[in-house]
Parts: sequence; C-alpha cells; structure tokens
Amino acid sequence: MQLQVNYRCDVCENMIHLDFQKSLEQKKIECPHCGVVYNFSKEDLSRFNRCYNEFVQKMKEANKEPVS
Repeated sequence: MQLQVNYRCDVCENMIHLDFQKSLEQKKIECPHCGVVYNFSKEDLSRFNRCYNEFVQKMKEANKEPVS
C-alpha cells in the first residue's frame, strides 16, 4: 500500500497529490503547478517518518479487526 495525501500548496494554493513515501525519500515536496520546493529538516523527516509508520501500523491493525 502506498500512502498518498492531498496537500494544498502555500504559494499557488493548488492541490498536490502527494506521494508521502517518495517525498520522504527525496526530502522535499515540489509543487507541479508553480515549482515551489519545500525542503524538510532532519527533525521534520524524523517526525513525519514516525507519524507515517504509526499510521501504517494502525491501518494494518484496522484491517485485522472483524467487520461488524
């Protein structure tokens, strides 16, 4: 499963379909509309990675629960 998020660019205010894992690997988000690049600090990457892993774990656990 690949986590993708809709993100609104702060500069042009257009929606970006963000591939979260790819953005973490590249350490940036680039808006395809206006070209602005958001670079991540090491602290940001650590926090994002922790949140991403927690979210993936919750999704895995939710899929194991029986549906009522």
